[in-house]
Amino acid sequence: MLIEIQCDKFAPEHQIIRFNSGLNTVLGSAGGSNAIGKSTFLWIIDYVFGGESYYSLTDDIKKEIGPHTIYFTFEFEGQPYYFYRSTDDPKSVYRIDKERHFITKLTLDEFRRFLFQEYKIGLPALTFSEITERFFRIYGRENTLEKYPLLVKPREQDEKAVDFLLKLFGHYKILASIKFMEEELGIKASQLKSRQRQKVDIDKIESNQKTIESLRKRLQKLMKNSEEAQLAMFGFDTQTFERITAVQKELNSIIRKRNRLQSQLNAIKSNITDSKAETASEFESLLRFFPNANLKAFEEIEHFHIKIREILGEEMDQEIYRLQPLIEEYDKEIRRLNRKIEESGIAKEMSERVLSQCVNVSKSIDRLEEETAELIHQKELQDARAEAEQKLEKLLLQQTEKLGEIQDDINLRMETINGVVTEKQETAPLLYITPQKDIIFETPGNTSEGTAFKSLVVYDLSVLELRPIPAIIHDSNILKRIEDVHLEHILERYQSTKHQVFIAFDKADSTTEKAHRILEETAILRLSDGNELFGRSWSKYETND
Repeated sequence: MLIEIQCDKFAPEHQIIRFNSGLNTVLGSAGGSNAIGKSTFLWIIDYVFGGESYYSLTDDIKKEIGPHTIYFTFEFEGQPYYFYRSTDDPKSVYRIDKERHFITKLTLDEFRRFLFQEYKIGLPALTFSEITERFFRIYGRENTLEKYPLLVKPREQDEKAVDFLLKLFGHYKILASIKFMEEELGIKASQLKSRQRQKVDIDKIESNQKTIESLRKRLQKLMKNSEEAQLAMFGFDTQTFERITAVQKELNSIIRKRNRLQSQLNAIKSNITDSKAETASEFESLLRFFPNANLKAFEEIEHFHIKIREILGEEMDQEIYRLQPLIEEYDKEIRRLNRKIEESGIAKEMSERVLSQCVNVSKSIDRLEEETAELIHQKELQDARAEAEQKLEKLLLQQTEKLGEIQDDINLRMETINGVVTEKQETAPLLYITPQKDIIFETPGNTSEGTAFKSLVVYDLSVLELRPIPAIIHDSNILKRIEDVHLEHILERYQSTKHQVFIAFDKADSTTEKAHRILEETAILRLSDGNELFGRSWSKYETND
């Protein structure tokens, strides 16, 4: 909790201000004077809680007071923590000891994280300032509109305020999951029902697949058909077919004969040696292993072999001489028959027609396969999107359920607090959050200004008691519009809370006796004309007596 604020620019009697654990009142004079520093001091409280509006909200403080330093002390679990912030270095917070010796320098975000931790907020989806900006209601800030207590400013969208509540009540995971699904789908959750879904033609996929199978069979048949079937397919007559078939058979027969002769020729050539065998050196090598061998006998045998080879060689030369002309004659006949077939034009035309048919069928298969693959891909995307949309719809349903729970918790607590504040004489305010995150906040049957401000306070107190809000601030422009009989019970509720509440109030003697007593007991700073926060009011003309 905040236990102390000091500033040497304050008037001497106000330089040290200490705080209570519950209600802390900045009390104005009976005349209800303005420009004495009540709201300014509330802005200073916001400043020591990590706010940034003090000193930048207006130019008056800069012009009239100039740069200055705010010293302040927090206490957590009996341990005091001393700090200061200088208005000429607003992004830094300095930690010091009790004697104001420097310990360390913190960035403003680091300081806020320190408060977030020490106040045990435990809501990682929120920052400290996101909480305080909604519940520190000070004149000059746009969150004091009585009819819109959930909004941090009039132009804020309801959805953002509702998302804040979801985070505050610990349901950030649902929000994060919905946001992730929205990004994945490329649409907002609110567009789900109105979105036109395009469906993939499944029948077209099945039709294409059947056509592809049929075309593949046709292609296979084209590539494997016999010549007779191909001729018939392309419309050639039987006589032409018989003539060409006879030529083809003759050609095949001659080719076989020619190939046999060529095989014989190749075999003969492979057996002819190009040079004499060198045996002398081999026989000499043999003597090294068999010194007593009869070399002369070996030489006689080898001489006999040479004679045999000479005889066989002559015969093979004669056979080559005989075979070569026959092969040449067969080659001539093969060429003649090939020309005859070519001159008929059938083979070429048949080949071109088959090729053309194969190409056309292949192109049709490729086109249909590409089209079918794209349809299947679209179908997979459609199925995946449908699954994602179902998941998003389920998350939205869970979110609606959680919003219902939040709404019921707040309404139940508001009914309890309002019953105490109005002594069960008036209806409690009601909060209704639609599944589309629209906010309706009203007090049924009562639209008066006093009731509206009372309902705002009841709402803040309800959330303060339900969730880990570090503190609340209510300026006098809120409280002075509430009926005295209700204000008395509100002050009691402030006083009994476990959290710190900071308020500004003037004309205390115009309230009920009990309310006056509470305001006096909880006053931590009393201001009036001639007793301003900074010792003077620059909004009034100075008079010379």
